[in-house]
Amino acid sequence: MDKALIFINYINSHYEELYGRFKAFCLDKKYEFDEDIFQDTILKCYNLIQRKGLEDISNKGIENYFFMSFKTNLQREKQYARNQKRDGNIVDLSGVYEQYTNSQITQQEKLKSDLYKDFATLYLLSKAEEHFDYEHFYLFRLKTFDKNMTYQKLQEKTGIKGVRQKVVDVKNWLKNNVSQSEVRKEFEAIYGDFL
Repeated sequence: MDKALIFINYINSHYEELYGRFKAFCLDKKYEFDEDIFQDTILKCYNLIQRKGLEDISNKGIENYFFMSFKTNLQREKQYARNQKRDGNIVDLSGVYEQYTNSQITQQEKLKSDLYKDFATLYLLSKAEEHFDYEHFYLFRLKTFDKNMTYQKLQEKTGIKGVRQKVVDVKNWLKNNVSQSEVRKEFEAIYGDFL
């Protein structure tokens, strides 16, 4: 049987397993897993084996060859100019938009906008506190107000297990039970004259 065909048949029959292992490798090494590179590596390996062959056609030999090719392609992708430019010039568009809108609105409008954002945040926190036990609320509050707080850091800091699910439970409940119109209505009831 053709060595390239043996390679592609092996990859096909172990696709999900290899995909998962390579993705785990990227996660472990803090590489960004790219499905396009994974797919492209399969094609490149197949074409190269068709032209030049492959010494070790055993299952382990195929896996090693494919893995080394994938790793090389990942590292090469970072070196391309299109990716260096993209990574070096990342702009926080929400920050740019906020700067733009701040320059376009009056000081009083900015004050209203900031007041509404603060009110909405506190309103959502109060709803979460009313509906959930202290542990859920505490975790949600820590995660919401500390932008650098990962779920792992949150678990280490609090010693509570299942922090991700508890925070997600609160977020989902708020999405499903508190509408923006409700927040706006409450805001207007208090600050109606201010608007």
